[in-house]
Amino acid sequence: MTDNKDNGLRKAARQNYTPRLSSNFTYRTMKRIAEEMYLREKRQEKRMFILMIITVACMFTGCIGMVVWTYGKEIAEALYIMTHSLPEPSSLIFYLPMLIALPLLRIFDRWLRRKYKHLL
Repeated sequence: MTDNKDNGLRKAARQNYTPRLSSNFTYRTMKRIAEEMYLREKRQEKRMFILMIITVACMFTGCIGMVVWTYGKEIAEALYIMTHSLPEPSSLIFYLPMLIALPLLRIFDRWLRRKYKHLL
């Protein structure tokens, strides 16, 4: 059994196998490199987008905080005055049919536009 292994090893050593590259080796390699560069660029864009969102959120929070810190008392007083100067609920009943009709008309308009889009 060891003779078979030895003969197989000797035969393999004598063949002197040289690896050959496929004919489209450079094309496949360049395609792989291009895909890797594309993925790397996409990751970089994703990082930049996340950083931009974080920066905008921090700036927005800072601006709101600064406005509240500077004008907090005035804002609280204005809200207090506005809540006590609201009209009576009975006077708002007049507008109730309109508040119901407008969303229903919008839904009906949207349905008609979808259904008869080809006629417009």
